[in-house]
Amino acid sequence: MLDRPAPAIDLSIDALKANLQRLEREWETYQSTRDRDAIYGYLTAVFELVTVWAQEAKTIEHARWVLWLRGHRVVPKAPEPFAVVIFCTSDRKKVDYRTRSKWSRVLRYAAEYKGLDEPLATYIKRKGGINKCAARFTRRLGRSGRTEATETHSPLDRQFR
Repeated sequence: MLDRPAPAIDLSIDALKANLQRLEREWETYQSTRDRDAIYGYLTAVFELVTVWAQEAKTIEHARWVLWLRGHRVVPKAPEPFAVVIFCTSDRKKVDYRTRSKWSRVLRYAAEYKGLDEPLATYIKRKGGINKCAARFTRRLGRSGRTEATETHSPLDRQFR
């Protein structure tokens, strides 16, 4: 995803738990405000965490651990990391399958095309917003050119509808 060396970050079980707690706080911050753009703080935190995992080439491994830490003992072989993190750190009553899928597509699109220097919120807004970025992902990387790695509906989505 990124062309720079991975930072030396210890992602032990305790570190994963701490990251999940940080993202849950970001979710609570987003929920406590009426600002339309508050979602970008939460999505940025999710994006940054999964991007660090990608730099280490351990996105699937960490996504599986996150599910296991949250009590899901039957874990898909290759869960979609952005969807997993959103699923495990947001309120399931407020973020349904479709919303989680849309946000995951937006973050995967940004991971593929966003430059290093541009903030995520600025990038998404410049590309037309969350809905347009999700549609762009589907057009460029999703349904038409679907591969196993870019499948729009991951086993996680089917399992946790």
